[in-house]
Amino acid sequence: MKVELIVYASRAPAWLQAVRQEFSAKLGGYFPFSIKTLKSPSAGREDLAVKRKLEGELLLAQLEPKDLLILFDEKGRVPKSSRDFSALMTRLLESGKARIVFCIGGAYGFDEPVKKRSSEALSLSPLTMNHLVAEAVALEQIYRAMTLIKGVPYHND
Repeated sequence: MKVELIVYASRAPAWLQAVRQEFSAKLGGYFPFSIKTLKSPSAGREDLAVKRKLEGELLLAQLEPKDLLILFDEKGRVPKSSRDFSALMTRLLESGKARIVFCIGGAYGFDEPVKKRSSEALSLSPLTMNHLVAEAVALEQIYRAMTLIKGVPYHND
């Protein structure tokens, strides 16, 4: 089982590069893990539907038919807790799929074909956060889920 996080971004600041390296190394102990950065197509605020469509096409081109796609979207279901997310992660890992692909949406969310292709949409928080912070939160929660699944003393109740 491979796991990948896909994000739309330009250049990551040094602090996010450090977060990516740290969590990639930690998650690599559980499964092959990678982060893929897609360059978001240029479009103005008035062209948000076009931008969403182009981003969607770019994402869908990265997927294989048997991939399991999970969206991080502010309009998605909010997990009740990290344990709830961990239970979802267990189901994903037991799905028999070759690859789980998590994706953090662009500034304007996901296009309808992407939503239809996904298995689930999750919100990382009811609070609004920029994409860089969302990526750090997503990485931490994926790692926390794995420590819960494996019984590693990382999560404190």
